[in-house]
Amino acid sequence: MSRLLLIASVLAACGGKKDAEPTAGSGSGSAPGSAAGSGSAMTSAGLAKHYDATCVAGDLEACRSLAIMYTEGVGVAQDLRKATALFGQSCNGGNLAACNQLALALVEGKGIAADVAKGVELYQSACDKGYQLACRNLGLMYRDGHGVTADADKAEKLLDAACQGGAPYACTNAGDLDVTRGKLEASIQHYKKGCDSSDAVACRHMGIAYLEGKGLPASTTAASVWLDRGCRGDDPIACRVLGAMRRQGVGVAKDEAIARALLTRACAKKDAEACSALATMAAGSGSNAGSGSGSSAGSSSGVR
Repeated sequence: MSRLLLIASVLAACGGKKDAEPTAGSGSGSAPGSAAGSGSAMTSAGLAKHYDATCVAGDLEACRSLAIMYTEGVGVAQDLRKATALFGQSCNGGNLAACNQLALALVEGKGIAADVAKGVELYQSACDKGYQLACRNLGLMYRDGHGVTADADKAEKLLDAACQGGAPYACTNAGDLDVTRGKLEASIQHYKKGCDSSDAVACRHMGIAYLEGKGLPASTTAASVWLDRGCRGDDPIACRVLGAMRRQGVGVAKDEAIARALLTRACAKKDAEACSALATMAAGSGSNAGSGSGSSAGSSSGVR
């Protein structure tokens, strides 16, 4: 397969479905998850009791952590109303992470009657006070016109601020918006910052930009470097595209064993195109193995 045809095939495989986008409350540093994974002998139920006692004693972060446990049904029976009440208690005391999560509950009507206007107000207040994840979430609402009038200019400003402030995934969101607005140079700056901040999807987008020659000079060698970073960060599409390049020797040394390992890694992450490519390789047919000519595995225009 020629270099041009390989690039066309791997890019076609990146078109179609959006990247999965984390929930608006993600990246908030939930204490229950970190404590449960720390090797502590305390059970989830014991942890919930601990947070309950410390919340009653006035620890706002404990109230927020207990709210997360009620939201997820960890250590306690799931109860979204209790969760929302605890988020409200913590937010009223000045915990901005709790305000962000209360805003999400209001926007989605989970555990409380939906009130998008109030949710937007809370997001804006938390954002103004420096909680960058709230800036990101509000930016996504303006980007999508979710509960508000779509406003790309507001979305761009909010997502860029969130990116510069270090909010998880905000740089990738900002870069995706840049692409839809034809601001390719700005998208590269956002994706690079996102990749440098350990967002594997942003690394993959950098690689695709080099493959497409959009916002960057076309270079399969440079593409392979960024795709490798994305794959090492567990982005399955980056692994699959890099596997295709390894299979064909484009931008990297041709190595079928490495190609198979990369595709196996992507397949294990539920990338259907990679699984299909592996089956093709196993059957020993065709030079298109690993190219992933379908369209269902993700896109550079989606968000994470």
